[in-house]
Order: sequence, then structure tokens, then C-alpha cells
Amino acid sequence: MRREFSCRQYFLRKKMNASIWWRKFVRLLQDIELEELFQTVSRYPKRKLLIIICAIIFVVYCLGISTGSGSASPAAKCVMERFKNWDIAVQDMSIGINENVVKFAGNGHVGIDVDEELRLSSNGSKILDFATGFKPLVHVNVVGGGSSAESTFTEFIIGRVRNIKCFAVDGECMCVFRTHYVHRTRRELIVEEVKVVNPTKSPVTVQITRPEPIGWTANKTGDTMVYTKTFPSHGSSLSSAVICSSAPGEYTVARKREETLRFVCVVEQRELSSNMAMDTTPVVHELARVVVSKFSLLNKMVPLSVDAEHDNAWKKLNSPTFYLSLSKAPNVLNGAQINATKYILLSNTKAPLLEEAFPEDKRKAMELSARRNERCYSEHSTLLYPSKLWHDWIHIEDLLRMADIWILTLEKRGCAAMLKAGATGLVQAFVLSLSGASYHDSHLEVALSVSDLHRELSFSGVPIGVGVGEASARVRINEENTPYFEVSATGTLYACGGGCLDEPITLTKTPAKMEIKVTKPETAILYIATSRRHLEQLRSTIHVSEVMSAPAHESQLLALHRHGSAIGGLPMWFWFFLVTLLIAFHAFLAKVLWSEWRKGDMTPYNPYLRSRYSLNRSH
Repeated sequence: MRREFSCRQYFLRKKMNASIWWRKFVRLLQDIELEELFQTVSRYPKRKLLIIICAIIFVVYCLGISTGSGSASPAAKCVMERFKNWDIAVQDMSIGINENVVKFAGNGHVGIDVDEELRLSSNGSKILDFATGFKPLVHVNVVGGGSSAESTFTEFIIGRVRNIKCFAVDGECMCVFRTHYVHRTRRELIVEEVKVVNPTKSPVTVQITRPEPIGWTANKTGDTMVYTKTFPSHGSSLSSAVICSSAPGEYTVARKREETLRFVCVVEQRELSSNMAMDTTPVVHELARVVVSKFSLLNKMVPLSVDAEHDNAWKKLNSPTFYLSLSKAPNVLNGAQINATKYILLSNTKAPLLEEAFPEDKRKAMELSARRNERCYSEHSTLLYPSKLWHDWIHIEDLLRMADIWILTLEKRGCAAMLKAGATGLVQAFVLSLSGASYHDSHLEVALSVSDLHRELSFSGVPIGVGVGEASARVRINEENTPYFEVSATGTLYACGGGCLDEPITLTKTPAKMEIKVTKPETAILYIATSRRHLEQLRSTIHVSEVMSAPAHESQLLALHRHGSAIGGLPMWFWFFLVTLLIAFHAFLAKVLWSEWRKGDMTPYNPYLRSRYSLNRSH
């Protein structure tokens, strides 16, 4: 109540101050002699006046920028300075910030959600929808740190969630960097690093703790605790065991030093066939024994090699890529949201082909299943926006619902066999769906609508055939606003355009320019195959009545995407301000001319001169 009252007083005081300043401004305007001001200004040439006005606008604009940047707190400036290391990643949209940050990490077996809660997959679910109540991440609190600022972002390429928290201490930036990920190839492993950088002249004490899990049974093993729990479910039960590195509690970082602490958690789970009908104690004891054994083994491994395994696996998953140029138009889909959505899907999906412990015989069967890609993806491009496939993920329920809709959509549109290969097949199906591309008898068809090609886009890393090569295609827009293709391949592949009327071209690593053609009725605009003869035969099966070059896009539409305004390169507020300024300037000149004419001192047609002229003529 006191806070509400103080806020009300603050706003009343602000309102009174504004009223006082307004009265002073009105009084100042009343004291100005407009006639003298007009005469003074009218002596200046128009060109000089225009230069002065432009200079004033430029100074005001620069002051506005400096004022806006100077409003950040010292701690916020520290965060921005540390964040510069990821500026390039922000530009290529490979990290998620602001509304595109994804505070979720997972590998399909284990996950950590927005609330830092451990999640598992149960009952054959395709997503990590089972909340456990266990929080594996540590809490870091700087003792006496004072005011702070922080930023959280997601690295989509290597599957990491990072947090930077800074304090301004004695004119220095004391920062805590937190990073966590769920290992991509070691399905049971969660890794977290805490780095404390203390450039100040005095030591810093941090409190590093882990919340005590509620409802879990704790058993001490050496210096660490093993937590176990059995979750009852419909017709089955899920037993889990977790062991984590101990949190040190109070930790001191000496002056002019930086310290890095590493914490790991090992999670094992097993789904039982009956619900509370059998004794789960032997299973729980076995899980506890397994996590202790794996935890001991991991502590002997070199941390950098464990990190490299994870990073390399994520880079393999991200080898099929899709790019969409940045649009400044309102309410449109952009690349950062696409990459964030792909990251969410991959984090909820197992990647057995990349996991170390996956049996070799099952691996080969899964690879064969992934090759049965016929008719994937058999629908219009998923770039359609807005739709149920693209929405915010502020809450974990929204994130999981979106992932479930995506997986279901890909399954029902011909990609079910590819999804059986896990995340490796899912990422290919995801890129195909965005590209409007689908596999057909030994070739790939790209069926994007030409009317949607008003932004540059591309896909790459799409395999054609078995071990033949990967295709890449990019849609560009020339000076005449007409879209065209640049197509390349890592192996010997062949391509032809809409209708396939022209001779197929041989693709190499150097992009080949191809004209985009549209047909009537509408068919695919690009065909890529492993054999030239296959495309020549395919030409006979494409039955169209008309083939024409793709029409040019309207300049206003391209300007809207490139600049956020259909007018052109400058924002709408600039043109509004410029027009207002010109109107005011000409109104001012008209006022000056009217005042001079009303005075009658310098005009050649005033009554006095007119009377003298008539008298001279009478003589």
C-alpha cells in the first residue's frame, strides 16, 4: 500500500513539474515579438535557412541517440559489453535473444525447462512432457552485490543456454557467466558451468546452492547424494535416479581473479510395465547403482572432450539449414523464430543415430528407415504465417504444445518414416517443409509459390540419393525485382526449372544461376535429381498448357520487407517530419511576405506613390 501511495505521489509531482514548465514556455512565447523575429529571419537566404534547420535536426537526433544509450545503468552497460562476443551470432540469427530466447535444453530423453525443472519423456510421448519436480541447476547469489543486470540467450547451433549477470563494483564489472546444456550423445548427462570474473580490488563471495528436491528419496554415496523416485502413471510407472555434483555453498573469488566451477548431473530412468503392482525397489537400486557408476566415469573424463562431443553432435544436426532474409515489415516470420522453433523440436527429440550407447544393428535399421522419404513433405510450405505452427513459447505448456503440433504435422504429411530416425530425420523434414520441397522417385521437387518469393531464402544440406550428394538452392531478387535461383551441390547432381523444358544442367559446388519459371496449371519450380536421364524422362510426365518467366514483384512490397515502409529506405516518421517541416517553413515565408505587404513601406503600389504618380501626370 505504501509503495502504491509513493508511486501516486511521484506521478503527481511529475504532473505538477510539467505544468510549471508549460506555463513558463507559454509566457516566453508571449514575450517574443513575432514581427521582429520574422524580419530577422527573412533577411537570411532560403538555402542558408534550410542548412541551419537540417543542422538543428541532426544535432537533436544525435542528442536523442546519446540520451537513449546513456540511460542504461552501469551494470547493464557491463552486460552489453560482455555480450559483444556474440554480435556476429546475433546478425546471422544463430542465437535467440529477447522474444526469441528459448530457456529450454534437452536431448529427447532428459530436459530442463523454463523453470529449471527436470523433465522426462514417458508413456511413449514424443516430447519431454513429464515434470519431475527436481531442479538440477545451481543457484548463484553474489553476497553484497547490490544492483545488477542480466541477459539470457540460447545458442541454437551448439544447444546451450547462457546467462550473463553483472554487478558494477568500484567502477569495475564483476560478472557471473552461467552455461548449461543437456548432452546430445550421452543421453543421461546434464552439464553446467559457472564462471565468476572478479576484476575488482577486493575478494567477492558467492553463494552457490542447489534446491532440495521435494518428494525424492535421498541416499548419500560418498560425498554426493543420490535421489530416487517412482512416478505412478496410467497403466505403468516411471522410476528415476539422479546424482549431481555437490554445490560448494559459500565460495570466495580472490581479487583480480576469475574462477570456473563445473557441475554435472547423471539421470537414469526406466518405465515399468505395471503401476504399483510390483515391487520397484530392485529397479530403483539398480538405477542408483548405474548413475553412481556413470558419474564416477564422467568425473575422470576431460571436460573439453565432453563438451566437444556435444558441440559436434549439434553441428551435425544443424547441417541441413534454411535461411530467410530479415524482414522489417510488421507481423512477419523471421529467421530467428525459425531457428528457435527448430531448436525446440530438436531438444524434444531423441537422436539415436548420434548416441554412443545405441546398438549398431538398430542403428542400421534406423538409417534404412530414414531413406524411405518418398512424398516427404507433401503439402504447401510451412512458412505460412500466422499459423498454429508459429507462436510464442513464454510458458512451458505453449512450448511443448507447439513441438507436438509440429511433429504431428510432419508425420501426417509423409515424413513418418524419416521421423523414426529421430532428430536426424526430423531436421531434414523440417527444412523440406519450409522449402515446400518433397522427395519423389529419385528426385526432389521444390513447389514454392512464386508469389511468396518476395524475400530471399535458401536451403542447404538436403541429401539427394544415397551418398550421392547434398543440394543447396537460394532464391535471389535481381535489379528488376524478379526472383531467380542459384543452385549448387556437393556431388554430381542435375537440375531443371519449372516444366523442365530446358536441358538439365549439371550442378557443382559453384552456384549456377537458373531462371524461375511458372506453369499453368501450377507445378514445381525446381527439380533436382541424381540422373540427367531421369529429368529428361520426367519432362514427358509434366503436362502443362503454358510456361512463362516469373513476374517481377512490386517495388512497394519489396520496400516494405527491406525497410519497414512501402515508401522506401527511410522510416515513416522521417517522411512525416520532413513534410511537416516543409509546410511549416513555407507557411512561415508566406507570413513574412504578408506582413511586409501589409506594412506598405517598401511596396511600389502603396497609396502615397499612387497619388504622386497621378499628380505628375496632371501637370
